[in-house]
Amino acid sequence: MKFKTIKRLALIVMAGSFLTVTFNNCGKPKSEETVAAESYGKLSDEPCEDQLMNFYARSYQPFLVTNCASCHATGPGKGQFAHKDPITSYKDFMQIGYSKVSSNAISDGHNYPYSGSHHTQVINDLKISWIKALSENDLCLGGNGEVQQVQTIKERATFALTPKLIPAMNDNEEKRVEFDLKTDLSQIKDAPVPELYGAKISFMIRKAVKGTDKTYSIHSPRIYSNTEDIRVKGIFTKINGRYIQYSTNFIFADSKIPKGSTEASVSSLVSTGALTIAGAMFPDDTISFDFELLEKTVIPPPPPPVYLSFTGTKAFLAPAGGSIDPVAPANQVTFSVSLDQASTEVVTFTYSIDSTAICNGGIVSATCLPDVYALLCPGGNCPNVNSAKVGLARSVVGSSFNRFDWDYKLNANSFSFEPGETTKSFTISTSKDIRAEENKVLTIKLEAGIGSIQVVAANSVARIAYNKIMNPVPPNGQMTYTKLMNGGTLDKTCTECHNSTKRDGGYDIRDYELMISSNKQILVPGQDKIVYDSNFNKIVTAVSLMYRRTLPQFTPESLLMPRLKTLTPSEYNDLENWLANGAKNN
Repeated sequence: MKFKTIKRLALIVMAGSFLTVTFNNCGKPKSEETVAAESYGKLSDEPCEDQLMNFYARSYQPFLVTNCASCHATGPGKGQFAHKDPITSYKDFMQIGYSKVSSNAISDGHNYPYSGSHHTQVINDLKISWIKALSENDLCLGGNGEVQQVQTIKERATFALTPKLIPAMNDNEEKRVEFDLKTDLSQIKDAPVPELYGAKISFMIRKAVKGTDKTYSIHSPRIYSNTEDIRVKGIFTKINGRYIQYSTNFIFADSKIPKGSTEASVSSLVSTGALTIAGAMFPDDTISFDFELLEKTVIPPPPPPVYLSFTGTKAFLAPAGGSIDPVAPANQVTFSVSLDQASTEVVTFTYSIDSTAICNGGIVSATCLPDVYALLCPGGNCPNVNSAKVGLARSVVGSSFNRFDWDYKLNANSFSFEPGETTKSFTISTSKDIRAEENKVLTIKLEAGIGSIQVVAANSVARIAYNKIMNPVPPNGQMTYTKLMNGGTLDKTCTECHNSTKRDGGYDIRDYELMISSNKQILVPGQDKIVYDSNFNKIVTAVSLMYRRTLPQFTPESLLMPRLKTLTPSEYNDLENWLANGAKNN
């Protein structure tokens, strides 16, 4: 988009916006009362940027923390723009750019339902208000209100790297390109080249080919082997000597790399995300990078570490399933963690799910996962001959959306302790299904995140045990949701249209809780009934829309389901059997 067009858009937005932008008088001091009501505190030493960051913390950041934190909070691989700390979040958000973040947020294919088209109105409102905030920030800085995602790179570039040939690669292969910051660096402006003896910078380059589309994907810039702390700001990419003239992930980079960093260390990473460059590819393509700033600096030593532990109960029995109340709260297990002392900085932690094979061939005992054994076999007495046999619990998200047969759902897995805080809690949702199947176990491991924080190994693990072997076994001849979804009627005839991506009619046939909570009464367990009168005439009470749409007496022929095929008598009987027997999540 041309800058004049953006300026016109910004001026239109100034006339009226869905979100109120409290960003006027930029750079001027506000009253204490106003700051207390609107500000998150001082986030930057620059007055203009401070107010932009405060607006970001009131607008985009709450949406991102709510919807994106499970993947985009801890970094570095997936970014930190959904981090709870506004400074950390803002920094990555500016690197990646609001356009890319917004595009992913409304994409049904990105990570539904955390992203998807249902966010379109909210994102549009956020984008409008953000463009206005950027325009006012430009005015605050002495500009004329133009919103320029890409400033004039030539005016910003101070140092340049010597171009190098892009390595020969097979399709969808990636290779590393390394530059020596002593011998490959030269000045563009009248600024002395810093003496960065031994320091190197590398980038990963991928040759991505899909059909006729070809792109270079550049990611993971790292500085390492440095004998002094280095600050790098603004990285501008060149292909064949020409700048990439659109917003990139690297132009807002502003990182400090501690001395002694290695290429494999997290501390060497300059910027997250990836830069994708489309166009024709040739064997003699070259790549180089310019920098706005590259200098020696001094990074203050980190504060003494604080130590993180699980506290209180560390092993829980998953809440019982079976609820068909559409407004009942989710089944959840709450874990508590604490620091040995308050930190003087914001520190974060994450947790991961341990997928290591269960000891003793999956048979728990007093010596193999004794905490789980105590829950499933209290006092050493197992209520079922198979109570001690356990498998790994299954996530709602895997290689594909697993909204049918899952055991746990992560609500978020990145958390922050603010200065002075010592305790936190987090929850994991568990399924309400009542499948009679092998018992399960979920093992959660604490991991250090950002800041001077370490995990106490002895208190780093907690577990959830699932006593599923004791769920009721359906009588012979009674159909179950599991059978219908594992190659049965629902799987073969319904999931093509009613899935987690398409969701025709507004629901996913694999998401039981979504169906029972739908205001369209997609599924109303226990309300569909079949009785016979004295003459053995079948009398059907069909309340669930799923049932009604298969019956001609309730639905016009043109709207009967499924639309893509006709149910065989056997398939229809299986579906009706399940519905008439309570449509349980079994």
